[in-house]
Amino acid sequence: MRNFNARFRLRDSDRHIRLLYTQFLFLMLVGFLFSFFWAHSMTSLSPQGIADHYRGSDATFGEPMSFRELAEVTHFHLFTMPVVFMILVHVLYLTQASHATQVWLTWLSFGGVALDLLSPWLISYISPIFVLTMLAGDTLMMGSFLAMMAIPLYEMWILKQPLMAGKRGEES
Repeated sequence: MRNFNARFRLRDSDRHIRLLYTQFLFLMLVGFLFSFFWAHSMTSLSPQGIADHYRGSDATFGEPMSFRELAEVTHFHLFTMPVVFMILVHVLYLTQASHATQVWLTWLSFGGVALDLLSPWLISYISPIFVLTMLAGDTLMMGSFLAMMAIPLYEMWILKQPLMAGKRGEES
């Protein structure tokens, strides 16, 4: 199988391609920020609020999430989150970041996804202590996303010199 990024680098691409990738990355940022504010409105992002969201609470008259509700949320996220992070990792692999950085960010991001998908079940059926698992997964996802956003943007817009000598002439 041919390596998909053997020749193409974001840094060498024309202005239109860089704008496309930049727009994608900023829309992903808006998506992450929206998720953050939505989660804050539902749980106050406190361990107790997160546990109450999944386990129910007498204080807020909240019912525990049913098996069916957890399955529905997991089903949706199981199809979307890996795709989002696969695309982000793909963009990262189009940069000159070291192979070690690329591999670590790949593992950290997908580890965060796995923890985030698993933790509602652990919180609901085992213990509210697994709120820490959810927070760890969310932290891994957000941290790796920010790195996978910053590295390409830095290479596309801050570093001016193309890597392939003579490749870039007049941009149209």
